[in-house]
Amino acid sequence: MRNIFFGLIILILIIGCSSSDNQSNKTNEIISPPPPAKVTGDLKTEKELSAQETKDKGKLVEIQMLDAGETYTYEPSNLTFKAGEKITFKITSETEFHTFTIDELDIYETADAGESYEFTITFETAGTYRLYCVPHETLGMIGEITIQ
Repeated sequence: MRNIFFGLIILILIIGCSSSDNQSNKTNEIISPPPPAKVTGDLKTEKELSAQETKDKGKLVEIQMLDAGETYTYEPSNLTFKAGEKITFKITSETEFHTFTIDELDIYETADAGESYEFTITFETAGTYRLYCVPHETLGMIGEITIQ
């Protein structure tokens, strides 16, 4: 009985070793991806792309949303543009969450504390529009945008 037991163990070891040897002799074939497709058309430099992007965004206007101490304000707080002018606003919040809200134009943009956000709009209709920060309106964070 003892001989049969040792015989089974030896047989198991032989089978286990031989199967691992077979796998180690196999090679994995690595297939390279196909080359990228050739680009056709007009290629632009980084400078040309940047100029195109700036043109598409219109005039850049940076607005600081300040909240140091007890003073809450937009800087600048009063802005004037021409009807049909495309403007990209870059709003930057100082240390708190703020909004850039103009109800009449359905604009409600936000910036978290210490972050900036850009958005582009084209002012179509002449008029004066009230700008305010929803959570800080009563603290004086208001402004005005005039479209001529």
